[in-house]
Amino acid sequence: MRSIPSPGFSPVLATAVAYRRIGWLFTIAWGAFVIFRRLLRDGMWADGLTYAAISRNMAIGKGSLWAPVFANSFWLPYNQTEIFYEHPPLLFYIQSWFFRLLGDTYATERIYCFVVLILIIVLIIQLWWQMVPAAHLLHRYEWLPVLILFTCSLTEWTYAQNYLDATMSLFCLLAVKYTIVGWQNPGNSFLGASIAVLALVAAFLTKGPVSLHVLAVPGLLGLFYYRPVQIAPAIRWTLVLTGGFLLLFSLLLLYEPARMFLQSYFNQQVWAALNNKREVLPTTAGFLGRAFILKIVLINAAPGLLVMGILWIVNRIWFKSSASVSPLSGVARFFAALCLAATAPIMATTKQFDYYVVPALPYIALALAAWMGPLLLKVIQGISLEQRSLRIVMALGGIACLATGLYSITIAGTPYHSYRNILADVRKIGSIVPSDSKLGVCPEVIADPLLHGYIQRYYRIELTTFAKQSDYFLTNLQCQDAQHPTLAQSGYQPLPVSLTKYFLYQRTMPVSLTKTL
Repeated sequence: MRSIPSPGFSPVLATAVAYRRIGWLFTIAWGAFVIFRRLLRDGMWADGLTYAAISRNMAIGKGSLWAPVFANSFWLPYNQTEIFYEHPPLLFYIQSWFFRLLGDTYATERIYCFVVLILIIVLIIQLWWQMVPAAHLLHRYEWLPVLILFTCSLTEWTYAQNYLDATMSLFCLLAVKYTIVGWQNPGNSFLGASIAVLALVAAFLTKGPVSLHVLAVPGLLGLFYYRPVQIAPAIRWTLVLTGGFLLLFSLLLLYEPARMFLQSYFNQQVWAALNNKREVLPTTAGFLGRAFILKIVLINAAPGLLVMGILWIVNRIWFKSSASVSPLSGVARFFAALCLAATAPIMATTKQFDYYVVPALPYIALALAAWMGPLLLKVIQGISLEQRSLRIVMALGGIACLATGLYSITIAGTPYHSYRNILADVRKIGSIVPSDSKLGVCPEVIADPLLHGYIQRYYRIELTTFAKQSDYFLTNLQCQDAQHPTLAQSGYQPLPVSLTKYFLYQRTMPVSLTKTL
């Protein structure tokens, strides 16, 4: 349908299309700036490096789906075997195909991260269209939850850092979407339930039990979205999702490699965390320490809440007499409750990191968009820009996109400032120490997560102890003075290479069999 403008008349349809385009232009410009300033640069935290290294190893035949391999050494004391039991293996398997197709380059895991983010955005848009009635004025404001997602503080680095939580979030959103599809379309209920269950299993095999918040979707949908409340469908769909998940998971456990891996994972990670035998974090200590995860939720929602407050004040002062916009209370209640379902259970353990909130970010964005949307639309209707003004704003949006694109080109491949020194050191070490070899390190260095991640990811070098008598040895400022005499006695000589944090040695004489540690 296309409206034909008349002289001096701005068609409603053309104006709505213009606002939608403006919304998307500024969303793309801001979102690209937020994501690309880290995604396109060289530099990543140890977790993402570890997952990329495991995926690359799997692609070259080192490890498999149920026996993923990082190295024989690890910076945490919980994983002391070659097989990596810290997390379920699905992300590693999926990402290994990116390495098979794209090769072992710095860009491979970044392309994977970008694909995951794009798919998450697509699912956010589809959920908005599903939950907001087609006749509602905000139905085509699908850019709003995407824009709000890019205002969350965690979005900037977690989606670009190859975290398991982003991939798990993708599968959780897929399960939420098809649960709603099956509920809203009884004729497609079997297809919807099947895809939802498969997506839930995939989410579980990516990050474990934290994905099971999806089982709360039917109950939350029946209680918070629909009026009057729908209890019977909620119970029925909860049983379908739970029964389907348990059935597939039980079948999976019949396969011995899967059962052995998942048993080791549960013992090493899940039960240990629930019994507070994992990392000790000062952020979760004290009486209110377990509420840390909820504080992170509020921090990420804060920019959206601030804008919503400003819009409320503007409406109260300047647009009080304007026609009100139908609220989306059910949508807001449902996604807010789903956000709590995804985060509140984490309070059962003191092992809480801020990035554990990542799966809830799309729910935060959708809930805030539903609350904020009517206020924003009322302001837009009250301002009522003319077509010429709309074209100017649209041009500014295009310029913002162009500027972001040029900025992204200039930073692509450059080291991120906080990783510049470690990257320079690792490249110098990797140019001397042969790939696929072992590098001896002192105990202080073996606990260095970034060195572990970079040296394995970029050069397939494994860190080991002095007892292994490797050809090369690395010390740092903390252990250099104590380690140097022992290294000299064992035939190691310092190499003339300038490193910011480390000192590199090479063994120049055979190891004496009479020497002991």
